[in-house]
Amino acid sequence: MSGKDDNLIQPAAYRPPGSHEPGPRGPGFRPSPMLLLIAALLVALLPIGFFLLTARSVAVTVTPTPDSISLSGGIAIDFGNRYLLRTGEFRLRARKDGYKPLDAVLKVADDTDQAAFTLEKLPGKLKISSTPVAMITVDGKPAGSTPQEALELEAGKHQLKLSAPRHQPQDVEIDIEGLGKTQELAITLKPGWAPVTVSSRPSGAEISIAGQVQGKTPGTLELGAGAAELEFRLPGYKTRRLPILVVASQPQTLPEVLLETADATVELSSTPSGASVTVDGTFRGRTPLALSVTPGSAHKLVLSRDGHENAEAQVSLAAEERKTLSLSLKPILGVLKLEVTPADATLTVDGTVRPIGDGRLELPATAHRIEVAKPGYKPYSSEVTVRPGVDQKLVISLVSEAELKAAANPPLINSATIGLRLRKLAPGSFTMGTPRSDQGRQANEVQRPVKLTRPFYLATTEITNAQFRQFRSGHTSGIVARTSLDNEGYPAVRVDWSDAVAFCNWLSAKDNLPAAYNADGSLIQPPTTGYRLPTEAEWEWAARFQGAGAPRRYPWGNAMPPPPDSGNFADDKAGTLVNQILEGYDDGFAATSPVGKGLSIPPGLFDMGGNVSEWVHDRYDGSIVPSTAVATDPLGPATGGEHVIRGSSWRHGRIAELRLAWRDHAREPRDDVGFRVARHVE
Repeated sequence: MSGKDDNLIQPAAYRPPGSHEPGPRGPGFRPSPMLLLIAALLVALLPIGFFLLTARSVAVTVTPTPDSISLSGGIAIDFGNRYLLRTGEFRLRARKDGYKPLDAVLKVADDTDQAAFTLEKLPGKLKISSTPVAMITVDGKPAGSTPQEALELEAGKHQLKLSAPRHQPQDVEIDIEGLGKTQELAITLKPGWAPVTVSSRPSGAEISIAGQVQGKTPGTLELGAGAAELEFRLPGYKTRRLPILVVASQPQTLPEVLLETADATVELSSTPSGASVTVDGTFRGRTPLALSVTPGSAHKLVLSRDGHENAEAQVSLAAEERKTLSLSLKPILGVLKLEVTPADATLTVDGTVRPIGDGRLELPATAHRIEVAKPGYKPYSSEVTVRPGVDQKLVISLVSEAELKAAANPPLINSATIGLRLRKLAPGSFTMGTPRSDQGRQANEVQRPVKLTRPFYLATTEITNAQFRQFRSGHTSGIVARTSLDNEGYPAVRVDWSDAVAFCNWLSAKDNLPAAYNADGSLIQPPTTGYRLPTEAEWEWAARFQGAGAPRRYPWGNAMPPPPDSGNFADDKAGTLVNQILEGYDDGFAATSPVGKGLSIPPGLFDMGGNVSEWVHDRYDGSIVPSTAVATDPLGPATGGEHVIRGSSWRHGRIAELRLAWRDHAREPRDDVGFRVARHVE
């Protein structure tokens, strides 16, 4: 039984978790002390391992080798001249005798392999003395005066300059060793002067240089080196000046200076002034002047002037004596009789205004400047020599500015280049256009008041082929149905408006006149006196209103038909060229004819109607409306592609076109359109 009972499994009593039963414990793990030590060592070595893995070796050099060196700011393991350092900033301190302490930041980055530093030497001290005491500059800066016991200077080369009055400055280059050491420098400056021995005859003369008194003769002067001018002064004697060159430390003795007795002075004037003066027969100048004469001697003074008798005087003066003398010269008179027009003009003789009176002037027998002037007249000026004992007559007629202007702008002028004649026309006021009742009136002949303010010149004829070919040699006017338009004396046709403008500027340049047109065809402002096309207003003023009591209807008058030789129109000979002709009229030409052969209207203008129509300056505007406002010197519209054409041509035979008021317009050149030129009066 007992055997079986021993094999029975007995139930165990329940124990809550965490409860302990006293009694012996079963077998378990217990670490040994060695294992614990190893574990502790591993824990301690972990930071070191991390440092070794993350640090880098940096070579740190300090020149020269310091006596002591330290790094702070982190772990730094020294391996000779290399350190194990992690990235970051460290503070490096180093010291060495004779050098400034080093306190620097060492920055360690991932790529830092080495770092170098240099110790700076401590300044040195300079003990400096000189004979004599001198001012010191170091590297151009003042540094006091000698002696200096401890002048502190940075290590290295320095430029010293020592200067003292009356001594030559001395430059010294010195190499300061530094390291706090003291160096010595002793300098003796060389004299910057030399003894100069001077004497004079007579002695006792005061010696000065640049106004500063240096001593008296005889004597020895200590003078600074360089060029100088000695001035010797002694009462009663002339001042002597002597240039010298002084070389430092080289004594010199100057030759004896001989002083001359001082001159006497005559302050001489005359009436009139400007007289020539001779002293003892030698010319000395013109009055007023100061004369220097030898003292103790008698001198003869003679004054002379044209138209006057000579004046003489004797003078005898002591040394340095001054005398004032004034002499009058008696004039030698002649008579000048003047006739002056206008009588109220101002007369000036030799710069002095004189009354004209009866015109009789008594003047010294010499040359005189005669001037006559009056506002509004050109002044007269001339030199007249009056003769003694002879009555001379001078007639002076002043020319008014209006007369001068008229003379400068004659009624008829010529172009110097092409021989073209131009008539001067006075300005005036008139009404352009025609009334509605005028037979043949066109819609574009609207009436409007116009005022021309400037006189102008207008060519008496149209520009010919020969004249235009001087500007453009290859020009041809062509032919019409086997009838040539190209003869030299015929008007130039098949010329557009811009060609005419270019011709005007060319002719202005040839005749030395300013251009009238800009490059775009606009008139230069203010207007110049160069050649240009007449404005439409100027053309109508010349054609219809010159020499006529009422506006002229046709070139020949106011009635149809035209009498013989009235101009070149569409006559019987032009029947094959035009649609409508003046039946029974024959001017002798089928197309164009020589210029200047037709009817001349006052004041001598040819072909204002007939031969060819003419370009004028204005752009064409077909929308003109009646106006009572006065247009002053009108130039036409500012824009537009076509230009106005005035005057009938060889193609015209209808009443509407033959009238001088007829207006046409075009853009392209035609075989019956030419031009004439105009220009402003000066």
